[in-house]
Amino acid sequence: LSESGTGAVSSKEEAVEVMEGTLACACCSATYRVSDGVPRMFVGPSPDPTGQRTASSFGYLWSQSIPGVEAYDPTSYHYQKMESSLSLAAPRGLVLDAGCGDGIDLANQAQRDGVETIGVDLSEGGCRTSYERTRDLPLAHVVQADLCRLPFADGTFDFAYSYGVLHHLGAPERGLSEMTRVAKPGASIVAYLYEDFSERNALLRWSLVIANTARAVTTRLPHWLLYNLCRVASPLVFTLFTLPAILGRRFKRLATLTDNLPFRHGTGPFSLIGDLYDRFSAPVEYRYSREGSAAFFCAAGLEQVTVAPERGWMVTGIKPGERLEKTI
Repeated sequence: LSESGTGAVSSKEEAVEVMEGTLACACCSATYRVSDGVPRMFVGPSPDPTGQRTASSFGYLWSQSIPGVEAYDPTSYHYQKMESSLSLAAPRGLVLDAGCGDGIDLANQAQRDGVETIGVDLSEGGCRTSYERTRDLPLAHVVQADLCRLPFADGTFDFAYSYGVLHHLGAPERGLSEMTRVAKPGASIVAYLYEDFSERNALLRWSLVIANTARAVTTRLPHWLLYNLCRVASPLVFTLFTLPAILGRRFKRLATLTDNLPFRHGTGPFSLIGDLYDRFSAPVEYRYSREGSAAFFCAAGLEQVTVAPERGWMVTGIKPGERLEKTI
């Protein structure tokens, strides 16, 4: 790939950072626009009819995040939960963050030894926030692209993950197929998927029915209005669900009553705004059983599929073929 355009020299790396210009592929002669430091790599029409609505919705959420390079803390965000639940080995080589959102996972990964990470997001808000958060990290890159049409060659990545994104695609099987295509043989592919509550009690299943009924209205609200409604609701949800869960963790006699409460992961009265917005804003939401999540990965041609419960399903599989090790 070759770059042309205007940019600024980074004193830290003594390299030109192209902010506006064109990215050209030396192999296929394709060209892509670069704006605000992010390559806009769209490859033909999207097979996801709801992609732009979803990107607009989540882009608003990610734009509320405060950019800034995070101090590396592997216990602080989504990827660590997948790593812990599935006992994953630390990734090495070139890593794909499929749906990088606000860029915190992307920043954390790029500060690991032996890792270079490319974060892909369709939303303008996600790309802008992820770029601002990682712009001083030379091994983190942000690309605006469609997960259902990834602009990368077959077998590019040593590792690929997606947290909470595939189930919001209009064509989730296409998104996973693309992740598999661009992964190297022998590479691990990991994702977090919503559960369908088929293994939960009747009360939780009914709560899901009620929430889905509300979504018929909330997904049509202006983003700013829904976000502010979630801000108002967050302290109430924290009081009703998170506080009892905290008490259950401290007093074992209460644990059987609180272990399955939703939103038990909150950390403060306003910590659930993003979770609530995520839940009630996304135009599309697929949910999976334990068996269904495994079948989803198997249908993509992945082997050694493992499923672990963690407020949903953490799922991993291996792309068939012999792994070729690479270090940076």
